[in-house]
Amino acid sequence: MKKRYVYSLLFGIPGFFVSLIVAVSVSGATAGFLWIFVFGDNPWPASGEKILAVIFILGLVVSWGALIAIGYVIGKKLEQEAGINTRHIMLSALATIVPIAVIGLQQWKVGNIGPQPDTVRCSQYCREKGYPGSGMPPADSGERTCSCFGDDGRETITVPIYNIGPD
Repeated sequence: MKKRYVYSLLFGIPGFFVSLIVAVSVSGATAGFLWIFVFGDNPWPASGEKILAVIFILGLVVSWGALIAIGYVIGKKLEQEAGINTRHIMLSALATIVPIAVIGLQQWKVGNIGPQPDTVRCSQYCREKGYPGSGMPPADSGERTCSCFGDDGRETITVPIYNIGPD
């Protein structure tokens, strides 16, 4: 296999994960711009969601395509050299692992992976028991309780958070 194709893969595989981060960042910045300068706090039209989806896809495809093209060009320049540089393969592997770890850690932090935060567990507990609302004391109070609220908005029951199952 020609080096131009090998290097396209060496740049393309980690480039996909890097491009995901770029696409999320670009669409987030676009959402911020639209919120501050275009739509504000008013309800957004459906076109706003479509714009953000298109920006995300464009950011992903353009940045990923650019990284693959850079790999192709570099591979083409290195075709005269014999063999493939193992250092480049290791750098590609590292460049694949780091963005995946960054994405995984971010998802862990927001509670999509791993144990759910106490606030989410409290909310689920109250909903399962038929209460319309839930709340917890401030984090710095030292209390680890979950309060469920009735239809009138008053506290109905309070349970220690450790009595609520992990999911």
